[in-house]
Amino acid sequence: KPVIAALNGHVLGGGLELALACDLLIAADHAEFAMPELPIGILPDSGGIQRLPRRLPYNIALEMLLLGRRMPAAEAKHYGLVNAVVPKETLMATAREWAESIAAGAPLTIQALKEALKAIDGRGIREGFEVIRSGRLPTYERALVSEDAKEGVQAFAEKRKPNAFKGR
Repeated sequence: KPVIAALNGHVLGGGLELALACDLLIAADHAEFAMPELPIGILPDSGGIQRLPRRLPYNIALEMLLLGRRMPAAEAKHYGLVNAVVPKETLMATAREWAESIAAGAPLTIQALKEALKAIDGRGIREGFEVIRSGRLPTYERALVSEDAKEGVQAFAEKRKPNAFKGR
């Protein structure tokens, strides 16, 4: 299932590590991000080391990791660390709106996307295609032939919204 993080205030250390494990990140405009572990003699090894250099340019990630530098929300958006920055007052409404939009989609397709992304993570383009076409991703295979996929394609061809998806 897709996980949306609504980030409000200080997103530091373990809190940032949890946020990095989420699929979509929405930050309040006053949020700040930091990995303060190294300056105090510990390592952010619950996801910080693994994920931060994948989300940010390497030298910016190292700056945060080595120096414990705080990054404001606008800069986090600039580097792609977060998907959106919104006023604090609209943070939860925005997160709910995104969740409702995702929930309106075809459940098997959403699950298949996450399955495929996990399976091809760290692989090259050609190898990614091979994995996806291998038949070894059961949810992906079910989604391709699902009633929801047929309804979605038909609705697109007929220039209408799909009827409610059923997860079949």
